[in-house]
Amino acid sequence: MGGSYSNSSLINEIHQEYINKNFPSEKDSAIDPDGFEILSTIRYDPNLTPMPPLTYKDITLQNFFLLPEHAARLMFSVNFFHLLYGTMPDFDITETFLFTQLVQAMEKDEKSVLSSYKLRVLLKLDGLAKIEVHLVPDRDNLLGGIFPGIGAVPEELEFLNHHPDSEEEVTWDVYIDKKPTLISPFTSFKTTKRDVYSEARKVLPGKKPGKEEVVLYNTQNNVMEGSITNIAVKRESDGKWVTPLLSSGCLCGVTRHFLLRKKFIEEDTISMDKLKPGTDVLLMNGIIGVVKGTVVE
Repeated sequence: MGGSYSNSSLINEIHQEYINKNFPSEKDSAIDPDGFEILSTIRYDPNLTPMPPLTYKDITLQNFFLLPEHAARLMFSVNFFHLLYGTMPDFDITETFLFTQLVQAMEKDEKSVLSSYKLRVLLKLDGLAKIEVHLVPDRDNLLGGIFPGIGAVPEELEFLNHHPDSEEEVTWDVYIDKKPTLISPFTSFKTTKRDVYSEARKVLPGKKPGKEEVVLYNTQNNVMEGSITNIAVKRESDGKWVTPLLSSGCLCGVTRHFLLRKKFIEEDTISMDKLKPGTDVLLMNGIIGVVKGTVVE
């Protein structure tokens, strides 16, 4: 299940193998296609290139973290929901097209090219899109959770660690949701329909603002994901970092996909009894990259 986003057989597998079991097709018509937007949050970071951009024209594709994965997932999600409704998309989303739209959104909002941003891409199934641009904190090492310290990042990814001598990052506090979550298209695909995640985040105490996460689990008592992140834990048998299978109902996250493609993590079923207080985890998404977390009471 860690294959390419463009794999149509994977779309059918997600639809037929497990979403239909938990979200029967006769209910599909109850989902208003105009009632949600497909969502992707993309990090712009001037430090992802050796020379930070000074003008909008200096911005390159590399300044957008995991842009190829974002473009592929957007189209992958469009294809899934069109399959759900028995329709066909009449547009395509390429990496180059998405890049152009992102730069235009920054320029329209007169954002400084020297700051880091979260660009929130909101896409309707008919292809109508809008992009919001929000300032985010700088990140010295976008893979810091899995490759901390000097010389830890693989050579081909050193551009993601532009301050190798920076201080150790704060570990996130990780809590467990109070009840299981039902698998649906809106857990497997990132959209604006995020009620289950908003509800889950109510358990967060606010002791460490911006550094707290809550883990959701499915009705089989298996780990799914965090409310804003994918998650990985160390497998006891071999010490390998593993992330839940897509069949758990978790999101097809871009950073998750990237780490799987690079073989830095593997997929496996993770039962909730693996998340005891004190357990170290990795949290990942397209804005923060990879950070460390620890399960707390």
